[in-house]
Amino acid sequence: MPLTELMNYFNDQLQLQARTNALPATGFYKAGKNYGARFGGLTFGSRFSTINKPQDGTIIGHAAELSVRSLTGREVTSEEVFQSLDSKEQIVHLDRLTRTLHSLNYLQHYDNSNTLLSLNVQPRHIIAVPTEHGKTFEGILSDCGLGPDRVLVRTQLRDTATLPHFRNALASYRERGYRTGIDVLQPCDLVLVEQLGHEPDFIFFDIPGASRIATPRRQGLQLHWLDPLHVHARAQRIIVGSEAALAGVDKDHFDGYLIPSRAAFQLHRISADQE
Repeated sequence: MPLTELMNYFNDQLQLQARTNALPATGFYKAGKNYGARFGGLTFGSRFSTINKPQDGTIIGHAAELSVRSLTGREVTSEEVFQSLDSKEQIVHLDRLTRTLHSLNYLQHYDNSNTLLSLNVQPRHIIAVPTEHGKTFEGILSDCGLGPDRVLVRTQLRDTATLPHFRNALASYRERGYRTGIDVLQPCDLVLVEQLGHEPDFIFFDIPGASRIATPRRQGLQLHWLDPLHVHARAQRIIVGSEAALAGVDKDHFDGYLIPSRAAFQLHRISADQE
C-alpha cells in the first residue's frame, strides 16, 4: 500500500478511537516528503540519527527521536507532553501515535536500507499496559510492511518497585521478535539494569550520563564505566552524544556503536492553519 493511502487508513482508525475514548483530535498529515502528526494543539515530527560502528562507519540502524511544537511554534519536550496527559488511555494512544509516525517517516526515507528502526517506548506506557506488550504495535507494523525483527524498542527503567513489570514487558517484546534496549542516563540506572533480570540486546548511554559516571582522561572519553555491566555480556553498547563528544571515544578499543545526536533530517512542522 502506498504510504499516503496508509496514512489515510491510519487516520480513519485514529478518528474512530478519538471519538470512542474521548481523546483529543489526532491524526497524521504530509508536509513535503515527510509525515507529521497532531494531538490536540500539538504537532509532532521525526528526527533520525544513524547507529554506526565507529571503526568503519557501518550503519546498522536509525534512531528516531520526537520533535514537538505548540501551535504558537514553541518547542516542547516529549517528557513535558507525556507528563501533562490526564489518563492512561491518552498516554498509550499518543505513544503509539508517535511511534507510528516514526515508522512512516522511516519507510519514506530509509526503507531500502534494511537497517534497524530504533523507537523509544514511554515508561508510563509500559506501566499503563498490563500484559502482551508489543502486540498492538505489531499489527501497526504489519500494516506498514515492517516486522518486529526490524524494530528495536528502547525505554528507561523507573524504580525497583516497577522492575518486575518492566521485566515482563521487555520479555514480551522479545518473544514477539523485537530487539530490546535500555537507556542509562545516570549512575542509578546502572543499578536498575543489573537488577532487572532481563538481558537487553542494547544498552544506550548518553555522554552527559557518562560524564557523571566516570571522569574523561586525556581529553578522551574513557569507557571503563561500562565494566559494571559485565553481567550483560550479550548486550551491545551504544553511546549517544554530539559529534564533538563522540570524537573522544577510543575507536580502537570500544566494541559497540555510536549515535551522533545531530539529526539526519528534521521534519518540517506546520500548524493546521498553514496547510
